[in-house]
Amino acid sequence: MSTADWQRVQPHPVLAAGDIHVWRIRLDSPESDESPLSEDELQRAQRLLDARKRQQFRAGRAALRNLLGAYTGTPPHELPFAFGPHGKPFLPDSPLQFNFSNSGELGLLAVCCDREVGIDIEYRDRNISVQRLAAHIFTADEAAAFQQLADAERHAALLAAWTRKEAYIKALGRGFSLPLKSFSVAVPADGEPAVLQLPDDAGSPQPWQLIPLTVHPDYLATLAAAGTDWTPRCFDGQ
Repeated sequence: MSTADWQRVQPHPVLAAGDIHVWRIRLDSPESDESPLSEDELQRAQRLLDARKRQQFRAGRAALRNLLGAYTGTPPHELPFAFGPHGKPFLPDSPLQFNFSNSGELGLLAVCCDREVGIDIEYRDRNISVQRLAAHIFTADEAAAFQQLADAERHAALLAAWTRKEAYIKALGRGFSLPLKSFSVAVPADGEPAVLQLPDDAGSPQPWQLIPLTVHPDYLATLAAAGTDWTPRCFDGQ
């Protein structure tokens, strides 16, 4: 999914069967509209000590509410978010499935109506301890493949694998109750879609498709959803 595939659309998006919409959202606008935010969201923003992070949080939540409001026909400030046992938000009494991720100045929102979906974005130059994180997230097979890479390739390969794993566990809404070392993804991530047999909530293997998204040269991102009968459509949210 190249950067050229991101489209601008009318403000009333419609999901067709088998569609997953992905919205790219800029979080660095100097002035964000706070009108859709709930009192709790405004308070959460105020608790952030860094002014830039406060701005990014407000912009992300406003975009989330505005876009989901457009899909559901609900005024954005009236959207009744509820939360799963591990904190994943959902809309009660709505078939809409969604997931939001942000890193630095960019956010991504994935929306569909017929399957579990997860998305993750990471800044390429994120300062990490490569060997420590690899030991924390990789299975034995992944670690063996990782050790075959040149040192110069390992940072990007690790972050790419991280986005794949994060997107999958976010789709399930399990958070870190599902250890990242309990399932395997491709290492190195070669930029191609992957279909993996991954465990569902009951532990049974099911086909999942993981698609890398080219959102910006400085970022890595992955979209994950159950099944293979779906297609991503990518839009610029701002």
